[in-house]
Amino acid sequence: MPNINPERVARFADFLKTLPNNSFGLNFYSFRLPDGTDIVADKMYPPLEHPGTIDFFFFVCAHQYGFWYGDEAGYLEPMYGYFDGKKVKGSELIWRAAMRALVADETALAPRKLARISLIDFTKLFSDDKGMILFPNLEERLILTHSYGNYFRNTPPPKVIIEAVNKESDALGKLISLTQHSIPGYNEDPIVKKNLLLAMTLANRPEKFLRVEKTDPAWLPIVDYHLMRVALRLGLVELTAEEAKKNVRRNWISRNDEMSIRGKVFFAVKDVIERSGKPMAFVDEAMWQGRRYCLETETPNCDKCQFNGVCAKRVKLFQPVFRTTAY
Repeated sequence: MPNINPERVARFADFLKTLPNNSFGLNFYSFRLPDGTDIVADKMYPPLEHPGTIDFFFFVCAHQYGFWYGDEAGYLEPMYGYFDGKKVKGSELIWRAAMRALVADETALAPRKLARISLIDFTKLFSDDKGMILFPNLEERLILTHSYGNYFRNTPPPKVIIEAVNKESDALGKLISLTQHSIPGYNEDPIVKKNLLLAMTLANRPEKFLRVEKTDPAWLPIVDYHLMRVALRLGLVELTAEEAKKNVRRNWISRNDEMSIRGKVFFAVKDVIERSGKPMAFVDEAMWQGRRYCLETETPNCDKCQFNGVCAKRVKLFQPVFRTTAY
């Protein structure tokens, strides 16, 4: 069984306390450069006040999972694609493909249209410069999309859902509960990764679609592959010798073993948030930015990483290798 290392957690939290409060989480519209310049990410996210923005985020966040290939032994390599001649991978690939579809047709991601989308049109939606994106689970994604779209055939659309939860005193909690228990694509994960990601996109956008404070206690860690990899390398969570051996080899593990690691990371990062006094969005972005130097498939550049002084440097560790639609 993996275990949380309380000393590492406290040390990391103390370090986060020293960071300036100038980070407010990703806003899913632009990126801020070190010199303070904002660069609008118009190839990934909708422009301000676009009528299809909420549909866009509901759909794309449901597909934020499984950006990698495996073989009989385990993890093989990340999933790559090409946009505007640039090689991109994983999550960015999904954002860019969906954004290209939205530019071509502002109703392309309306749920009721997705309910009856054909396989051919689905592969056109998820295409890059070279054609169809080669998902390791294309049929599964099409089934998820049909189920998601069909849910909304007799239910108010995403925009109306957001308007309704905003009238509640616990808007974030209401949105998480509704998506977790009802909406296909969001109803399979007890740690609600995609649900929290959706809430963050809507709350952090400049339009503030979801009216939630960053200090709302309903915000919880968004535990995905990246967060688990960084947490394991930092030493926030420690694996047994046998678990570490499988992890370093990037072998498949069981659902129970995956959930054991993921659950420990969830509680470790939750403790970091509480101890540091920083909002979840701050901690999430700080750990997400760590990917620049704590690389997935290349040698980490520890000297340039801001966590260098508080990291256990277990750089051979990897995220748990388990295929799921949850993250």
